[in-house]
Amino acid sequence: VNPQTDTGASCSPVQVTEGVIAPDLGGRAYFSKWCTAGVFDADMYLVVPLLGKTVQFTVDLGGAGCGCNVAFYFTAMQKNPIAGACADHYCDANNVCGARCDEVDVMEANSKVFRSTLHRSQDNVGGSVGYGGTGPHTQTWTRNEYGPGSSCIDTNKPFEVKAHFPTHEVNKKTVLQGMMIDLSQDGASCEDGLTGTVGWYKFGGDDAIVALTQALRKGMVPMVSYWNSRDMGWLDGRDINGELPCAADTPDSCPLRGPKFSNLSVQNFTGWLHASTMNLSPKPNKTAKAVDDDVDADGGSTATAVGRSGGEAVPVLVQSSGVATMAGDRLLEPVQLAGGWLQVYQNDDPSKAYYFNPGTGQTTWDRPAEAT
Repeated sequence: VNPQTDTGASCSPVQVTEGVIAPDLGGRAYFSKWCTAGVFDADMYLVVPLLGKTVQFTVDLGGAGCGCNVAFYFTAMQKNPIAGACADHYCDANNVCGARCDEVDVMEANSKVFRSTLHRSQDNVGGSVGYGGTGPHTQTWTRNEYGPGSSCIDTNKPFEVKAHFPTHEVNKKTVLQGMMIDLSQDGASCEDGLTGTVGWYKFGGDDAIVALTQALRKGMVPMVSYWNSRDMGWLDGRDINGELPCAADTPDSCPLRGPKFSNLSVQNFTGWLHASTMNLSPKPNKTAKAVDDDVDADGGSTATAVGRSGGEAVPVLVQSSGVATMAGDRLLEPVQLAGGWLQVYQNDDPSKAYYFNPGTGQTTWDRPAEAT
């Protein structure tokens, strides 16, 4: 089903030929049991149970680079009674068409980056793994393993994606254990491929992975999309280890046609949830400390510590709100806080900080009480 945008315009075409799904730039399509041009009904959409399953497909990114987003994902839109701004019952965790629902992003990617995310309906950030971008997530590989000409996944060529949704028993109930993404490619020098595992995700004080169990058991609607933006830094901006996959987003260079999905299948999961290929953590400078000393004019407390960028000592202003700045046009380095927590800055933006605990793998936008 080829839907509309939130302005009422039709999305760009999505071609389906002999099992190959090829969205044009600006295209979005939902899998459906039946379709009639211009008719949208929540009951028409194909619902795929995901709990205890493996979803597998082949993707060819077709030259989509910085500023492009090639996506394969699921939402619980079959349960959405509201037609919404897109008039097709679409819903997701970002409220794109005016309705929210649980969302599973198997892949949001381009030739430089790849991210996978679980979302509760009210959480547009979610629990995420992969490579590239800002915000709370676990970086599980680098440009050496993923990208054009890279050793494990050469994005100039098609590759295989597997999304696993294993279960385990908790208090005699079968619940979702997490989401594990495996990437592989024929002929790659990296025989084991790449793995990214979302095994920890909290939202609103609850275990969000367990909370998603029912949605995955009842099933979700698969869909594909391909879009572009000049503000894609959350996906392809500076990552946790300091790598910058895309120095700038160039959406005008996204090919009008190129990405393709094929060989889609769903089967029972037969393995086990295991660790990511890498678990890269922000690296704090040991000389940088967050200490609340003086009270500023706005009533917040501030302190000046010393950080290092490229071996050069530079002053860092740390505020009690968790916002910090660094003098000069230099990378904002993570700051070590109490309780094992790090304060990490999104894409060198001092107004956007999140908190990461390398010991537990936890990430949060809210400053933890013990990170004083």
